[in-house]
Amino acid sequence: MTTATRTAQRAIQGTLAALLLAGGMLDGAAAASEETPLAVVRNTVDGVVATLAAPDLSTAVRKRQVRKLIGERFDFVAMSNRVLATNWSKANKEQRARFTSLFRELLSATYWRKISAYTNEKVRYAGERRRSDKLATVETVIETDTADIPVDYKLYLRDGRWMAYDVVIEQVSLVRNYRGSFQDIVHQEGIDGLIARLEVKVAEASAEAAE
Repeated sequence: MTTATRTAQRAIQGTLAALLLAGGMLDGAAAASEETPLAVVRNTVDGVVATLAAPDLSTAVRKRQVRKLIGERFDFVAMSNRVLATNWSKANKEQRARFTSLFRELLSATYWRKISAYTNEKVRYAGERRRSDKLATVETVIETDTADIPVDYKLYLRDGRWMAYDVVIEQVSLVRNYRGSFQDIVHQEGIDGLIARLEVKVAEASAEAAE
Protein backbone atom coordinates (compact mmCIF):
# COMPACT_ATOMS: atom_id res chain seq x y z
CA MET A 1 0.00 0.00 0.00
CA THR A 2 1.39 3.39 -0.99
CA THR A 3 1.82 6.33 1.37
CA ALA A 4 -0.80 8.23 -0.60
CA THR A 5 -3.24 5.39 -0.26
CA ARG A 6 -2.67 5.15 3.50
CA THR A 7 -3.15 8.91 3.83
CA ALA A 8 -6.35 8.80 1.83
CA GLN A 9 -7.64 5.85 3.79
CA ARG A 10 -7.06 7.72 7.05
CA ALA A 11 -9.15 10.59 5.70
CA ILE A 12 -11.80 8.16 4.50
CA GLN A 13 -11.80 6.43 7.86
CA GLY A 14 -12.49 9.74 9.55
CA THR A 15 -15.43 10.33 7.24
CA LEU A 16 -16.62 6.75 7.66
CA ALA A 17 -16.37 7.12 11.41
CA ALA A 18 -18.85 9.92 11.20
CA LEU A 19 -21.14 7.76 9.11
CA LEU A 20 -21.08 5.22 11.88
CA LEU A 21 -22.20 7.41 14.76
CA ALA A 22 -25.74 7.75 16.00
CA GLY A 23 -27.97 10.75 15.48
CA GLY A 24 -30.00 12.66 12.94
CA MET A 25 -28.88 14.13 9.68
CA LEU A 26 -31.31 16.36 7.85
CA ASP A 27 -34.75 17.65 8.67
CA GLY A 28 -37.54 19.44 6.86
CA ALA A 29 -37.24 19.84 3.12
CA ALA A 30 -33.64 18.63 3.09
CA ALA A 31 -34.79 15.17 4.07
CA ALA A 32 -37.46 14.93 1.40
CA SER A 33 -37.65 11.80 -0.68
CA GLU A 34 -36.93 13.69 -3.92
CA GLU A 35 -33.30 14.07 -2.86
CA THR A 36 -30.99 12.18 -5.16
CA PRO A 37 -28.42 9.67 -3.87
CA LEU A 38 -25.65 12.00 -5.04
CA ALA A 39 -27.13 14.93 -3.13
CA VAL A 40 -27.45 12.82 0.01
CA VAL A 41 -23.81 11.73 -0.11
CA ARG A 42 -22.57 15.22 -1.01
CA ASN A 43 -24.48 16.86 1.83
CA THR A 44 -23.37 14.19 4.25
CA VAL A 45 -19.68 14.07 3.35
CA ASP A 46 -19.34 17.85 2.98
CA GLY A 47 -20.93 18.31 6.38
CA VAL A 48 -18.58 15.80 7.97
CA VAL A 49 -15.51 17.28 6.33
CA ALA A 50 -16.46 20.78 7.46
CA THR A 51 -17.02 19.55 11.01
CA LEU A 52 -13.73 17.66 11.14
CA ALA A 53 -11.85 20.66 9.78
CA ALA A 54 -13.34 23.21 12.19
CA PRO A 55 -10.43 24.27 14.44
CA ASP A 56 -12.58 25.85 17.14
CA LEU A 57 -14.64 22.77 17.95
CA SER A 58 -13.89 20.47 20.84
CA THR A 59 -14.02 16.74 20.30
CA ALA A 60 -17.31 16.49 22.18
CA VAL A 61 -18.95 19.23 20.12
CA ARG A 62 -17.56 17.76 16.92
CA LYS A 63 -19.04 14.37 17.73
CA ARG A 64 -22.44 15.90 18.51
CA GLN A 65 -22.50 17.82 15.24
CA VAL A 66 -21.45 14.76 13.31
CA ARG A 67 -24.24 12.77 14.91
CA LYS A 68 -26.74 15.43 13.89
CA LEU A 69 -25.40 15.52 10.32
CA ILE A 70 -24.99 11.89 9.50
CA GLY A 71 -26.13 9.05 11.70
CA GLU A 72 -29.54 8.47 10.18
CA ARG A 73 -28.11 7.90 6.70
CA PHE A 74 -26.42 4.59 7.49
CA ASP A 75 -28.65 1.53 7.90
CA PHE A 76 -26.86 -0.65 10.44
CA VAL A 77 -29.49 -3.38 10.36
CA ALA A 78 -29.15 -3.77 6.59
CA MET A 79 -25.38 -3.67 6.89
CA SER A 80 -25.37 -6.28 9.65
CA ASN A 81 -27.66 -8.49 7.57
CA ARG A 82 -25.23 -8.36 4.66
CA VAL A 83 -22.21 -8.93 6.87
CA LEU A 84 -23.66 -12.05 8.46
CA ALA A 85 -25.14 -13.20 5.12
CA THR A 86 -26.81 -16.62 5.54
CA ASN A 87 -25.97 -16.59 9.25
CA TRP A 88 -28.41 -13.70 9.71
CA SER A 89 -31.38 -15.99 9.10
CA LYS A 90 -29.94 -18.51 11.57
CA ALA A 91 -29.66 -15.94 14.35
CA ASN A 92 -32.61 -15.29 16.65
CA LYS A 93 -34.06 -11.84 17.31
CA GLU A 94 -31.91 -11.18 20.37
CA GLN A 95 -28.72 -12.30 18.61
CA ARG A 96 -29.45 -10.05 15.63
CA ALA A 97 -30.07 -7.05 17.84
CA ARG A 98 -26.95 -7.67 19.92
CA PHE A 99 -24.75 -8.22 16.86
CA THR A 100 -26.05 -5.05 15.19
CA SER A 101 -25.39 -2.99 18.31
CA LEU A 102 -21.89 -4.39 18.81
CA PHE A 103 -20.94 -4.10 15.15
CA ARG A 104 -22.03 -0.49 15.15
CA GLU A 105 -20.03 0.23 18.29
CA LEU A 106 -16.97 -1.55 16.93
CA LEU A 107 -16.95 0.50 13.75
CA SER A 108 -17.59 3.72 15.65
CA ALA A 109 -14.75 3.17 18.12
CA THR A 110 -12.33 1.83 15.52
CA TYR A 111 -12.69 4.66 13.06
CA TRP A 112 -13.47 7.59 15.33
CA ARG A 113 -10.01 7.52 16.86
CA LYS A 114 -8.56 8.06 13.38
CA ILE A 115 -10.35 11.34 12.77
CA SER A 116 -7.33 13.36 13.85
CA ALA A 117 -5.57 12.10 10.72
CA TYR A 118 -7.83 14.24 8.53
CA THR A 119 -5.60 16.68 6.65
CA ASN A 120 -7.89 18.54 4.23
CA GLU A 121 -7.84 16.01 1.43
CA LYS A 122 -10.33 17.01 -1.27
CA VAL A 123 -13.43 15.03 -2.14
CA ARG A 124 -14.58 14.97 -5.76
CA TYR A 125 -18.05 13.71 -6.62
CA ALA A 126 -17.82 11.66 -9.79
CA GLY A 127 -21.52 10.90 -10.17
CA GLU A 128 -24.14 8.30 -9.38
CA ARG A 129 -25.23 5.04 -10.98
CA ARG A 130 -28.80 3.82 -10.55
CA ARG A 131 -28.99 0.04 -10.54
CA SER A 132 -32.77 0.24 -10.15
CA ASP A 133 -35.36 2.64 -8.80
CA LYS A 134 -34.28 1.67 -5.28
CA LEU A 135 -30.55 0.95 -5.58
CA ALA A 136 -27.75 3.39 -6.35
CA THR A 137 -24.00 3.78 -6.11
CA VAL A 138 -22.45 7.21 -5.61
CA GLU A 139 -18.89 7.49 -6.84
CA THR A 140 -16.45 9.84 -5.13
CA VAL A 141 -12.71 10.32 -5.28
CA ILE A 142 -10.39 11.34 -2.45
CA GLU A 143 -7.75 13.57 -4.01
CA THR A 144 -4.36 13.59 -2.28
CA ASP A 145 -1.09 15.17 -3.36
CA THR A 146 0.10 11.96 -5.01
CA ALA A 147 -2.93 9.81 -5.82
CA ASP A 148 -6.67 9.72 -6.39
CA ILE A 149 -8.48 7.11 -4.29
CA PRO A 150 -11.95 5.94 -5.43
CA VAL A 151 -14.58 5.63 -2.73
CA ASP A 152 -18.09 4.40 -3.59
CA TYR A 153 -21.14 4.64 -1.35
CA LYS A 154 -23.88 2.07 -1.88
CA LEU A 155 -27.38 3.21 -1.03
CA TYR A 156 -30.92 1.92 -1.21
CA LEU A 157 -34.30 3.65 -0.97
CA ARG A 158 -36.07 2.85 2.29
CA ASP A 159 -39.37 4.51 3.13
CA GLY A 160 -38.60 7.40 0.79
CA ARG A 161 -35.09 8.00 2.14
CA TRP A 162 -31.78 7.03 0.59
CA MET A 163 -29.78 5.01 3.12
CA ALA A 164 -26.16 3.87 2.92
CA TYR A 165 -25.42 0.21 3.57
CA ASP A 166 -21.83 -0.19 2.36
CA VAL A 167 -18.69 1.79 1.53
CA VAL A 168 -16.23 0.51 -1.07
CA ILE A 169 -12.67 1.87 -0.85
CA GLU A 170 -10.42 1.05 -3.80
CA GLN A 171 -12.82 -1.74 -4.79
CA VAL A 172 -12.68 -3.25 -1.28
CA SER A 173 -16.14 -3.51 0.28
CA LEU A 174 -16.40 -2.86 4.00
CA VAL A 175 -19.26 -5.36 4.21
CA ARG A 176 -17.45 -8.11 2.33
CA ASN A 177 -14.27 -7.55 4.28
CA TYR A 178 -16.01 -8.14 7.61
CA ARG A 179 -18.17 -10.92 6.19
CA GLY A 180 -15.16 -13.06 5.38
CA SER A 181 -13.62 -12.84 8.84
CA PHE A 182 -16.92 -13.20 10.71
CA GLN A 183 -18.04 -16.25 8.74
CA ASP A 184 -14.97 -18.18 9.87
CA ILE A 185 -15.69 -17.36 13.51
CA VAL A 186 -19.37 -18.32 13.23
CA HIS A 187 -18.41 -21.60 11.56
CA GLN A 188 -16.12 -22.50 14.46
CA GLU A 189 -17.84 -20.88 17.45
CA GLY A 190 -21.40 -20.07 16.43
CA ILE A 191 -23.24 -16.75 16.58
CA ASP A 192 -22.79 -16.47 20.34
CA GLY A 193 -19.06 -17.02 19.93
CA LEU A 194 -18.89 -14.16 17.43
CA ILE A 195 -20.89 -11.92 19.76
CA ALA A 196 -18.54 -12.74 22.64
CA ARG A 197 -15.54 -11.83 20.51
CA LEU A 198 -17.16 -8.58 19.43
CA GLU A 199 -17.83 -7.64 23.04
CA VAL A 200 -14.11 -7.94 23.76
CA LYS A 201 -13.13 -6.03 20.61
CA VAL A 202 -15.59 -3.23 21.32
CA ALA A 203 -14.25 -2.84 24.87
CA GLU A 204 -10.67 -2.71 23.58
CA ALA A 205 -11.46 -0.32 20.72
CA SER A 206 -13.48 1.97 22.99
CA ALA A 207 -10.61 2.14 25.46
CA GLU A 208 -8.17 3.05 22.69
CA ALA A 209 -10.52 5.69 21.29
CA ALA A 210 -10.80 7.32 24.72
CA GLU A 211 -7.02 7.71 25.11
